[in-house]
Amino acid sequence: MDIMQRRREVENQLAVLLRQVEGMDNKIRNYLADRQKNPHPRHEDLIEKIQRFRIDPSITTKYLETLLDNLQWKVYYYKNAWNQLWVNAEAKRREAFKQEQAAQAGPGHAENKGQAEDPFIYSVDRLWEVQKEKLARLGENAEPERKEDFVRRIKQSYGRLASEKKGSEDIFMTFDSSEKRCILEKRERDKTS
Repeated sequence: MDIMQRRREVENQLAVLLRQVEGMDNKIRNYLADRQKNPHPRHEDLIEKIQRFRIDPSITTKYLETLLDNLQWKVYYYKNAWNQLWVNAEAKRREAFKQEQAAQAGPGHAENKGQAEDPFIYSVDRLWEVQKEKLARLGENAEPERKEDFVRRIKQSYGRLASEKKGSEDIFMTFDSSEKRCILEKRERDKTS
């Protein structure tokens, strides 16, 4: 393949990634509106793929570098917007959960008895699936922990991090490849949006 063909191939790859970014907004909104009906958008994977995208120095041009730079800035700003969508959706889910719990408890019950499961945990099943997918990609057949242990660990970790986090921080899940399991951690929220 000659240099011009390779440059066209990179340009096409960047165009495909740009279309995926622009289409991701709807996927995220649809998923947050109805999580049972719509698949998880997997936007973190797309963000990571774009942030790691590199052009072979032997074929790069100013034009290709500009395309990549624009795409990476665009995904940076979209990421902030998507994070805000997620935060807003979680707040709505928590509020709906509280109202549902209060309605089920009926009159005369204290509004918060501490028995209701943390509404964050709605997604523990999804987090478990993500961990299994990451392990499968690494070629790991055995799970490092049972699902019950995973749920307990994530709940405890979330409770601890939620009580320690500052207003400018968010809780994120990442995959620790040395421990071969997903972990929660606090990160400073991006200042721009």
